[in-house]
Amino acid sequence: MHDNISLLYTLQKCDLKLMDLEEEKGDLPGIVRNLTDRGSEIRSKIDDVQTSMNEHITTREQSTLEAEALNERVEILKKQLYQVRNNKEYDAITKEISEAETGITKKLEEADAHDSKQKDLAISLDDLKQQQDSLKSELGERETELQSVSQVHEEEELHLKDQRDKIAQRISTDMLVIYDRIRRAKDGIAVVPIKRGACGGCYKTVPPQLILLLRKNDVTHFCENCGRILIAEEIAAEVDKVAR
Repeated sequence: MHDNISLLYTLQKCDLKLMDLEEEKGDLPGIVRNLTDRGSEIRSKIDDVQTSMNEHITTREQSTLEAEALNERVEILKKQLYQVRNNKEYDAITKEISEAETGITKKLEEADAHDSKQKDLAISLDDLKQQQDSLKSELGERETELQSVSQVHEEEELHLKDQRDKIAQRISTDMLVIYDRIRRAKDGIAVVPIKRGACGGCYKTVPPQLILLLRKNDVTHFCENCGRILIAEEIAAEVDKVAR
């Protein structure tokens, strides 16, 4: 007997029950995932804004220090004007004073620009933190709702998952891969019984000789139309009887 087919059909019954339990949770799992992802994005943005703010603060302070240093230099140079001995020295000092004063203006403008950007970023940071607080609150509420819904069927879900794991261990790895691939492509239904001489998935007529082969349960056959794994109606009925 080709146990893989019966086991796959039993496995699918577990998966369908798990899908039903998941559907009872409605959109909550997706909402929680979405809120969690948005929370991560906002945390990343907050980190980026905070880093940029720190850079502007550091650069502003550096520009301010450089302006103060130039201002001190100007004061020293102005005192030296009283000690000059000729016009050449006077012109050289006044030129240096002019350049230093130009540098002071430039550095102060730079400091103001960085201060302005830092303040704009601070506003953005406050807005992001408000969004973060709002998301945390909504996420907490949704997680509580999901937990409440999950607890109703928690014991049944754990039992089904345990049962699924035990069944899956008895199926060959190759067949499990095929089963999972078909299940993902066919709305969760990978194994279908023959019903009134047709595929139970797409209702395409199955040749009588193939139905006879399926009853022997010794080879894996796929529906030529929908690609699902076929199982004889009688064998599926036996599995259903045991599962009751």
